[in-house]
Amino acid sequence: MHNLPVLLLIVFVFTGCGGSGSETTAPPPDTSINMNKVLDDFIANNSHIASISMLVVKNGNVIFSHGAGFFDAEKSKVPTEETLYKTSSIAKLIISVAVMQLVESDQLNIDQDISQYLDFQVRHRDFPEKVITTKMLMQHAASLANPAPGEVVDDLFLSFDPTDILQLHPLIEDVLTPGNAAYKETIWLTEEPGTLYKNSNFGMVLLSYLVEKLSGQHFIDYCQQNIFGPLNMNNTSHYFPALALNHVATLYDGNNSITAPSSNWFYPISGLYTSTGDWANFMRAILNGGSLNGSQILQSDSVNQLLNMTTPTNNQLAYNSSIGLIWRQAQANPGWVGHTGAGTQVTHVTELNPENNIGYVVFTNEGRIDALIGPGGSLNVVIHQWLQQQID
Repeated sequence: MHNLPVLLLIVFVFTGCGGSGSETTAPPPDTSINMNKVLDDFIANNSHIASISMLVVKNGNVIFSHGAGFFDAEKSKVPTEETLYKTSSIAKLIISVAVMQLVESDQLNIDQDISQYLDFQVRHRDFPEKVITTKMLMQHAASLANPAPGEVVDDLFLSFDPTDILQLHPLIEDVLTPGNAAYKETIWLTEEPGTLYKNSNFGMVLLSYLVEKLSGQHFIDYCQQNIFGPLNMNNTSHYFPALALNHVATLYDGNNSITAPSSNWFYPISGLYTSTGDWANFMRAILNGGSLNGSQILQSDSVNQLLNMTTPTNNQLAYNSSIGLIWRQAQANPGWVGHTGAGTQVTHVTELNPENNIGYVVFTNEGRIDALIGPGGSLNVVIHQWLQQQID
């Protein structure tokens, strides 16, 4: 008789808990992603990639920052928010801001003939009656080629000492002027301007020269005074001697051999050096309607024009992207606008999600890493899965 209460208690435990008699389920497994480990493992598993650095901002604050690998030739320095990486096509986003600043100062109408702002005519060889506008250039719709060496005059691809201050003019006029020794018809695509969206780095340089022409300043000086300075991007520059050289990531060629810094005529979209820490300020400003800490680099209406995708997805642009004004949205990553960049020495990506007030940037000093910049690339997929966890 003394054992009956214990027996009744056991029966209660197995039949009475939960009220309905349903079985207790185990908690779901932890599926959160450790992004520090992801980046560390990416470098560990890809020995040809020297370093990678990633930073994320959300609601105006840095919520994640991590570097993996070593950015120096001696392989002793882990990248930080101050490490300066050479970039390529994400520098086009700087051009977008510079152009819209000229619109805000009533110096430019992006829907007007760009030739009226220059000292020379910009006309397609086969469609001379077709007006080419600044907006066409900003949407890669001017039917200008993305020329490769051999297709246009070699002067466009010459390497220069990084201490040289390069001039975009007169070469840019010469290349576009029929009858000039530097002119080749292959600077143009075969399609009528305004009918095809296809990347043109030459078109981006033409926009950079437009900034020079209307502002009366060298493009390097204009960006420093009107974008980098106001945003306290104090270590960012297109001009190599202005950099803190002990923070510059070493460059490597396709054979993983160290290469010396150099410059070329395409420097506005291939010669910008910046850090994740500096780029964070750029992202924060754009996400905040063009303003950061009291410095207004653009009005919110201008920012909206940049980020508003106005074309359908287009297989002539990288990753089937739609495009606003230079800013793009890859078909596989809806809601994320920005740009990728890759060359023989660098790979990087930056994207913003304005709806959720979050943005990220990733820099490397290794060329053409499809896993990073391709929306279906293994690292890109994990990054976006992790970003979604930060939103949720």
